[in-house]
Amino acid sequence: MNTPVDTYVTANGLQLHLRDWGGPANGRAPVLMLHGLASNARIWDWVAPLLAQSVRVVALDQRSHGLSQPPADFDFSFDAICSDMRDVISALGFERPALVGHSWGANAVVEFATRHPEALSGAVMVDGGMAPMSKRLTWEEAKSQLAPPRLAGTPLRRFREMVKGFTGELDSEALWQIILGNFEILPDDTIRPHLPFDSHMKILRALWEQNVEQLFSQVKCPALFLPCIPPQSAGEGDMQYLQSKREGAAQAQRLMPQARVEWLTDSIHDVPLQRPERVAALIGEFVNRL
Repeated sequence: MNTPVDTYVTANGLQLHLRDWGGPANGRAPVLMLHGLASNARIWDWVAPLLAQSVRVVALDQRSHGLSQPPADFDFSFDAICSDMRDVISALGFERPALVGHSWGANAVVEFATRHPEALSGAVMVDGGMAPMSKRLTWEEAKSQLAPPRLAGTPLRRFREMVKGFTGELDSEALWQIILGNFEILPDDTIRPHLPFDSHMKILRALWEQNVEQLFSQVKCPALFLPCIPPQSAGEGDMQYLQSKREGAAQAQRLMPQARVEWLTDSIHDVPLQRPERVAALIGEFVNRL
């Protein structure tokens, strides 16, 4: 099993952190993996080493996430994110990689694929990039329902107990380290998110304003959507989100004849942590066909 090398590249004047999982240079498209909004590159820690057995794999900490530098101008627009990706791809020397994104990262992949269609061999969207947020939520509802908890100043020990209550049967030391990738631990043993609250809300606004369905017809490369169907016990909000994904899937398949949709049943949003083998297998199968 591959062990990642932590390294940095410069993109848009920012030092962006990469977890480079290596993998064979065998003529197949290399893979660049993007995390979601309240996440970091380590969400791919259980998927990437499986993929790296057959293809080159690198996971990126996006600006102000994980170990990557925050932008001085607080620009988290898709313009800035796509420019970061372009510079990272160039710095890595990747020729026509496959982009894989989870959640917000999936929306960024769709956006990049429309702006630089010649630059990609393929695009994979994991439970994201399929449904416009503004079709199901007003901005006031989005702010109320999707704003992150204000965790800055929370004692580390207390946060650990909060995490145990949230992760349930998935709880492990390895998962705890992945989650800690979102935070700085201060000398007084409290935590501070790498992505400040106000920056999180800027990204949320950009997501709310993006009508991803209008972009589908502009995506020309092969594409794979991996939306999740939540467990039966999911709440009303999750089921409303599922319905919006079903509508988005129908639109994607109508406007993107080169796209495939593979539903992941009984799967939580953070499916790379819940079902890494299944996610890696589907992505690997897709990449190997490019």
